Amino acid sequence: MDTTETLTPVATISPEHRSLAALTHLSGLASYLIPFAGIIVPIAIWMVKKDVPAIASIAKQTIALNVIVFVVVLLSAVLMLTVILIPVVLLFWLALAVVCLILPIVGAVKANDGVLYRYPVIGAMLD
Repeated sequence: MDTTETLTPVATISPEHRSLAALTHLSGLASYLIPFAGIIVPIAIWMVKKDVPAIASIAKQTIALNVIVFVVVLLSAVLMLTVILIPVVLLFWLALAVVCLILPIVGAVKANDGVLYRYPVIGAMLD
């Protein structure tokens, strides 16, 4: 019986692109300060650096995450029209905000270390 395991190689980011990769992850947080900046800033980075595969991948993930969150918040706002679901939706929004704050920070830290971090579910959908 063979006990060797096959490991998938971890994608790396070149040293000269690490700071921009970290910034691209964090650019999604711009929506907390300026409406829609979390989508516009990653689009701008993607347009300028689409020839760098790691930066383009991170920018696409950041855009997808922010668009998905925007749509989910809009749809769940409709649920708030019923009085019964208001506490449930508010708790959901709180959990969503925490996740949307943690994922870009983790991605930025990993990018600074040279590791191409993919957001759960979203990263797999885009590649």
